[in-house]
Amino acid sequence: MTILKRREFLGKMGAGIAVLSRGLPPAPAEPLSIGLIGAGARGKWLAKIAAAIPGLRVAACCDLLSANHQACHKEVGPPLAFYTDYRKLLESKAISAVIIATPLFLHFEMAEEALKAGKHVYCEKTMTHTRQQAAALKKLTANLPGQVFQVGYQHRFNPVYQEVKFLLDQGYCGKLAKVDCTWNRNGNWRRTLPDNVHFTASKDYPDLEHLVNWRMYDRYSGGLVAELCSHQMDLLHWLTGDRPEWIMGTGGIDYWKDGRDTYDNVHLLVQYKKGLKASFTSLTSNALQGYSIKIQGDKGSIVITGEDGHTARIYAENTETQADGVTAATKLSWENGEGIRVRVKNPARDDVLPTEGALRHFAQCISERRMPVSNIHTAYTSAVTVCLANEAISKGGKIIWKEN
Repeated sequence: MTILKRREFLGKMGAGIAVLSRGLPPAPAEPLSIGLIGAGARGKWLAKIAAAIPGLRVAACCDLLSANHQACHKEVGPPLAFYTDYRKLLESKAISAVIIATPLFLHFEMAEEALKAGKHVYCEKTMTHTRQQAAALKKLTANLPGQVFQVGYQHRFNPVYQEVKFLLDQGYCGKLAKVDCTWNRNGNWRRTLPDNVHFTASKDYPDLEHLVNWRMYDRYSGGLVAELCSHQMDLLHWLTGDRPEWIMGTGGIDYWKDGRDTYDNVHLLVQYKKGLKASFTSLTSNALQGYSIKIQGDKGSIVITGEDGHTARIYAENTETQADGVTAATKLSWENGEGIRVRVKNPARDDVLPTEGALRHFAQCISERRMPVSNIHTAYTSAVTVCLANEAISKGGKIIWKEN
């Protein structure tokens, strides 16, 4: 890849010349028959997008609630085989790959059995509930080189983040010093229980509340760290090619006194192996800043926000020494602290484009027998980071990453 001069690039940005995003892979030559395990809100969304991609066919879904099957059938279109036991779905010779979109505590056993059944696996994040499960799954996939295992960190396929990675790789921010991440909301994160639903209690789910609001309970979930911060952790690992050295954290159930036992606020400080410091904050009682990632280096900064499918702006650290080759308007924007919009050819307006890119990539990797960009190794790093972060919060101290 040709390395552009930084001033030349920023001059083009200031002049409004769009930077081309990396293209999506083509559809696979042969249709891929997919079984969905977990037809809740996220599962139905994945199935809907997958069904619209040429070369993919959603053929079956598995869920404990028949209402979810009906809703998934409505979203996907063609008749779907319906299962309440995922093991029966895995026995089907007609299914080549599975999407796992169940509560976190089930990811490991379902992924393990799907791989052993010879299926390709697209597993929603976070990959596993525990560090031990992450290590076991990593070991298993090493012995199954013919199968594709991908984890659903779809933001890697957002053109804005691909362009941000390009900028960082080219050194436009210089040596990175600090990254601050927020994912704040103002709401209880609770879902209303459906009416008139037939539900049979089990050892896993004693009542409908625990099935629907599983994110509220440690038994099933990694809470805010696993469900929200995990995305930004994975992005930071990818953008910097680094992983944590130690993590400190705090949090609590300080606002929503409703029976949950996962935190309603979390705050993390992370040091990376190369010296970078990062913070991660997620609130449920104040939405200021919402979703944001602020990357600061000795030459410049990039600020990413969650609006319009995620947008980014780049800021110069020294407008005088970096003024050559840029327009007066660009220099004025820098001096006013406005930054310059990072432009891509095909920006995401919502989550559709990144999710479609991730699923296309999954199908293409199966067709070409290659490892996905969000693979067992990258997902292992992110899963361990989540587990260490929750451990740091629960113990109130510094947790050091120690390789097994």
